[in-house]
Amino acid sequence: MVGWLRVRWPLDSLVALVLAGLLSPIVSALAVMVRLHDPGPALIRLERVGQNGQPFWQWKLRSMRSTSASGSSTGAPITVADDPRVTELGRHLRRWRIDELPQLINVIAGQMALLGPRPETPSYVDLADSRWQEVLRARPGIAGPTQILVADWEEEFVASNQDGDTYGNVVVPLKLAIDLWYVRSASPWIDLLVLIALFQRFFGPPSRTALYVRVMREVPAASLLRSIVSG
Repeated sequence: MVGWLRVRWPLDSLVALVLAGLLSPIVSALAVMVRLHDPGPALIRLERVGQNGQPFWQWKLRSMRSTSASGSSTGAPITVADDPRVTELGRHLRRWRIDELPQLINVIAGQMALLGPRPETPSYVDLADSRWQEVLRARPGIAGPTQILVADWEEEFVASNQDGDTYGNVVVPLKLAIDLWYVRSASPWIDLLVLIALFQRFFGPPSRTALYVRVMREVPAASLLRSIVSG
């Protein structure tokens, strides 16, 4: 792992602490809205694999209908496009990634970073694989390149290819390849590309971001994404 991610960690922790204080009234209001919109807990926690392969509980605002005592939704572990389990309010939370805000708690606890590889479900992580070992040297991030580049394609692809374990056989290897590139290439410049692409995803017109161009050039597996990017 490039030393930049270790150097950046104290800044992540400080920024997360400040943001958590500033955003706590908003998160509290959203939590009330989630409870009023659909019965069940406002916050849920999901088991994910963290730094050095250690499992941890990732916090999120609930965006799906509560069908279990923990508040999680039963059924397929992967959410697809137009998933009926997602509530109307949840669709808005997920579209803007607002459901991820409680993960600032995970950053403060040292389990996550602001930017980094997105944490994966334990059943899809092979700790004996040297690629996973390298990626897991870094703290997982609230936001990262796969979230920006792969998320929309993933939902559509899994929804239209439901024979077998499409997520595990196709999507996870793609994400792993991009995360491995990110960890190996980590630098202030790469993080700037991620932040710019994140801004463009939510507030700018659809375009081939500089992050997309670089990943397509340097990560052969990313050729799968060509079918959803135009312009």
